[in-house]
Amino acid sequence: MTTTARSLGSARGRYASLLAILAALVLLLATACSSDGDSSDNPENTVKVYAAASLKNVGDELAQAFADDGHDGVTVEYNYAGSSKLVQQIDQGGDADLFISADEENMDKAQDLKEFKFKDSEPVTIATNQLVLATAEGNPADLESVDDLKDKQDARIAVCADGVPCGTIAHKVLDTAGITLKNPTEEANVADVTTKISTGAVDAGFIYSTDAKAGKLNAIPVQGAEPNRYPAAVTTAGADKDNATAFLKFLQSDKAQQILASYAFGAA
Repeated sequence: MTTTARSLGSARGRYASLLAILAALVLLLATACSSDGDSSDNPENTVKVYAAASLKNVGDELAQAFADDGHDGVTVEYNYAGSSKLVQQIDQGGDADLFISADEENMDKAQDLKEFKFKDSEPVTIATNQLVLATAEGNPADLESVDDLKDKQDARIAVCADGVPCGTIAHKVLDTAGITLKNPTEEANVADVTTKISTGAVDAGFIYSTDAKAGKLNAIPVQGAEPNRYPAAVTTAGADKDNATAFLKFLQSDKAQQILASYAFGAA
């Protein structure tokens, strides 16, 4: 091979190597830019909400409305359960940014936890709800009021566990009326009670008016049951996130209140 041929081959080799290096740099820069622009990799853009199970029907619509209200790219992640269970989860290290309880009693318990020991942790009420006695399709136990349960001892009735807001209220109503249920079905949260009613596994159950509306169930008013309030508060972790405090503020807005009302929640 002549000297000229060897030089030409060497130049081509160096040129190919340079192109390979440049291609690698372009790929590296593109990957870096893509990672920086992915909101899912940014903890600030994810708000973790521990919410009472009765909010499950409305949660996604509230999250979408929040995004449309100038918070595009923010993800609201819900963890739904009974309020008392959520307090336990937070106490055991649950990574909540915001806690929404279905009653004030469990929020009071949460406020005693270290996760809420900071300035401006005062909870705010975002909605109210009303306990009802919902019947399965066709009203198999032929119930017209809570008092009918005194003479319907064979009726299959579901209630939330005592300690869960819907259970606490139901047990209080039954105790006041002097009614003792025979072998009631006890569930962990209101969503589970609603499922039992909807599937006909029970004849009736104590749930919220919001759940009865969502499930298109016949709802019998419960006399003497006061509306329960839904307080919400950010945790110490949430207080450091602008989007967490912004979501709490949004829940108090006219837009959020209209959405909640459309699901049968009462005004805050």
